[in-house]
Amino acid sequence: MGRRPDSRAAPADFVVVGASHKTISAALRDRLFLEESEVPGVIADMRASGFDQALVMSTCDRVEILGAASDPDRASTAARALLMARLAGEGADGIYTLGGHDAVRHIFAIAASLESAVVGEAEVLGQLKAADAGARAQGALGRELDSLLRAAYSAAKDVRTNTAIAEGPVSLANAAVHAVRGLFGDLSRVSGLLVGPGDMGVLMLEQFRNAGLQRLTVAGANESRAQAVAGPYGAHFVTYDSLDAALAGADLVIGAAGTGREILTRDMIDGALRARRRKPVFVLDVAIPGDADPGIATLEDAFLYDLDDLEAVARTNRASRDKAAREAWDMIDRHVRAFDAAAAEREADPDVADLRSHFEAVRAEVLARAGNADNEEVTRRLVNRLLHDPTRALRDAARRSEGGFAAVARELFGLDSAHDISETGAGEASGRSEEDES
Repeated sequence: MGRRPDSRAAPADFVVVGASHKTISAALRDRLFLEESEVPGVIADMRASGFDQALVMSTCDRVEILGAASDPDRASTAARALLMARLAGEGADGIYTLGGHDAVRHIFAIAASLESAVVGEAEVLGQLKAADAGARAQGALGRELDSLLRAAYSAAKDVRTNTAIAEGPVSLANAAVHAVRGLFGDLSRVSGLLVGPGDMGVLMLEQFRNAGLQRLTVAGANESRAQAVAGPYGAHFVTYDSLDAALAGADLVIGAAGTGREILTRDMIDGALRARRRKPVFVLDVAIPGDADPGIATLEDAFLYDLDDLEAVARTNRASRDKAAREAWDMIDRHVRAFDAAAAEREADPDVADLRSHFEAVRAEVLARAGNADNEEVTRRLVNRLLHDPTRALRDAARRSEGGFAAVARELFGLDSAHDISETGAGEASGRSEEDES
């Protein structure tokens, strides 16, 4: 049966367009950041511009449009144009486009937190699932994207269960809680300030909240970003313009902006200490790159810890973290290969269905014309009818010296498998068809 290319839609390919902490500055990521209220409109625009299925992931560390498209070039062009418009012409080199296998591997790696600023942190998986839920509620997910996300979640679970990758961030956060308790004791009496709502900062915040921290202020580059993080915790929020006043009231300062400049300077912390009448301040710098001026450590009554200090407290060495990351990447690649293989098999399903329908139609035709013929005659006619088109195709290929076609046919019909074919059967299959006899 000939294939009818126009009888079904072209298969969709996966597309990812975005920017992350690896490719673009925090200031430019702030421009890209999509508020929750903006996301449905962006998804609708993308589906009207080439994406058959789409979701948007917008966090402190990354803004990405990902989905499936039967015309991936059109879809990626539309997504890139949207992001470039938000950047107002800056940072073009920081926007990446991934397709096919590379897009699949990237999404699996995000789910497993291998693309996070701090590898192994747990926040990103929740963020991806939240983006999934939002797109699903909007009807923007189809079979392809749904199967990809489910496979990514399964890969992430495998990585977190069977490697030590998740131990690093948790041990760092626990070390931070232990260090702050050593200075202040009961955390319920501590006032916290989160500067720049980066993902590692949110992870630290969660650990401190679980340990008893109740009073919290979030400082962000703009009011909406700060409010978005502060809202779930019932916390206060300010912009960087009010940072000096917020520092004066903070016992614990968590730096997580990662802007590439020292947001927390020695002079600022010195001024806060004077305003606090020398009441101690614990500065926890978990940003990559760091937010805090190393000179803060020289101030009396100021205690500065960065990720390396926390690693020393947690007794976690870089070699073990790197080993866990390598194991996690190997695991992700195995999952990606399995997903690619399953997707390739699914692409053959329509052809298998067409083949089965064709065989059933031939069988029905032979039976209808059989009359009083006995079983042997009916089955002989059926075999000849089914072999008519393949026989003609093989002979045509031989005339064109296309030997590879014959090899595929032998594999397709199992001609080289270990079983005997009777001389009679071989003779009937040798080339005579019902049309030859008539």
